[in-house]
Amino acid sequence: MSDSVLEVKGLDVTYSTNRGDVKAVRGLDLDVRRGEILGIAGESGSGKSTLAVALLRLLKPPGKVTGGSVTFYPGGRSPIDLLKVDGEELRVLRWSALSYLPQGSMSSLNPVMRVRDQFKDVILEHAPGRRGEVDTMIPRLLGEVGLEPRVASMYPHELSGGMKQRVLMAIAVALEPDLMIADEPTTALDVTIQRVILQSLGDLRRDFGVTLMVISHDMGVHAQLADRVAVMYEGRLVEVGDVRQVFKDPRDPYTRQLIESIPRVGRRAS
Repeated sequence: MSDSVLEVKGLDVTYSTNRGDVKAVRGLDLDVRRGEILGIAGESGSGKSTLAVALLRLLKPPGKVTGGSVTFYPGGRSPIDLLKVDGEELRVLRWSALSYLPQGSMSSLNPVMRVRDQFKDVILEHAPGRRGEVDTMIPRLLGEVGLEPRVASMYPHELSGGMKQRVLMAIAVALEPDLMIADEPTTALDVTIQRVILQSLGDLRRDFGVTLMVISHDMGVHAQLADRVAVMYEGRLVEVGDVRQVFKDPRDPYTRQLIESIPRVGRRAS
């Protein structure tokens, strides 16, 4: 079995505009190691979210992948080229092997469905053989992200932003995927809840063995959570390394600027 869960080679993503084609991701090479938490860092517009949706084949026009390969190594199965696999096989892989927390995911819950029914939608659609387990799975999964069983009976409007995010995280790991991609999972949450979300993500890696790719412009998030960090600038990777080493001795000037942007107690505002 490969030590990698995902290998990206020479990935190009292009958006067609009235002024011509714009490359949002440029010749990107990336290796995601099985069981790690890999942080993807960079300012807004650096290509982080475009990378995420391209890897999962969720890119919408006028965006398109114009080069490269994305090889996925699901546990116990043959490698899969995610850019070439047909739509039905990709549908089967989603949730069961690949899951995604999109940017702004707190608005992803169906407002007219109770939480338990949203779990059932995913589990029964992608793992119908587990129908008999669903009622016992839901409280266990909610407990994994620090939520009480009673949350299953609630509607999304009855949940705080942090609770919604944790419900979505629990749904994302319900079928124990090999890889979960979380795009800006702490956006629009206060600092206390951000800490809870980061702790929950770490717990999910520990308890489910899921590999995590966490996309965030906030270098503080990567410092707290990631094993390695990959820094993007204008669609390119400018630095990849162990998170402690990158923070201690960044090689690229852009990485250094991102690290210096982290607020620190006692620092004077310029």
